[in-house]
Amino acid sequence: MFGFAFDTRTEPEIIAYMDDVKNIEHKAGIIYHTLQLINVDNVPNLISAIENAARIYENNGFICFLDDKSIVTRTFIGNIRVIKSKKNNITLLGQVWSNPPGYHKAMKMRLNNEIIEKNIWQNFRKEELQGWLVHALHTTRIDEVKENISIEIDGNKFHNLDGFFCTLGEEVNGIGGYFGRGIYALSDCMRGDFGVKSISELKWLNHQRSKKLFKTKFDEILQVFADYNIKVILE
Repeated sequence: MFGFAFDTRTEPEIIAYMDDVKNIEHKAGIIYHTLQLINVDNVPNLISAIENAARIYENNGFICFLDDKSIVTRTFIGNIRVIKSKKNNITLLGQVWSNPPGYHKAMKMRLNNEIIEKNIWQNFRKEELQGWLVHALHTTRIDEVKENISIEIDGNKFHNLDGFFCTLGEEVNGIGGYFGRGIYALSDCMRGDFGVKSISELKWLNHQRSKKLFKTKFDEILQVFADYNIKVILE
């Protein structure tokens, strides 16, 4: 379930509920486009509220992903306009600060307690993996900071760079764990804010396959490890 709330600089207050929202995710991050609100509970009230907001103050708001009417996460939409209404569905136009595709899919799985083992992300499409990684970033909880750990990854278990980061996140921080979603983010994680003070050794099985897939990115990853004095064993 989703809800709509205005951005009033205070805790969001849901003024309308809906079953689903189409086009809420986008790989571009921030994009001016349409959102389709599906099966809104009170269409006239929501349309009136948005039109009034446009006259009174900046009509910015949030599409909130809900769990039993509690806000789990929210997506900002600015300069909102209602451009179409049909039955219980409303189409909005605005500047949407989107999460990547796959993000809400992962969040729904977490709410349903379906992320109970490693490699669940392998069931996601390639274009959904950044969504998984952002979900991991938002939900990973660090109970203790580990030091001088040894980890092992297998190049046969992932098929692209995003899959590498999904694997690395779980090897470092457990099921659904996060440890970077790009090379710059990996370097940030190495500074000690994401559950690990230091890694002493990383064994990379079937690394030749990864090297072929990643091309120059493979050497960039190795350089990050070298910068933090991690012994990398390539097999």
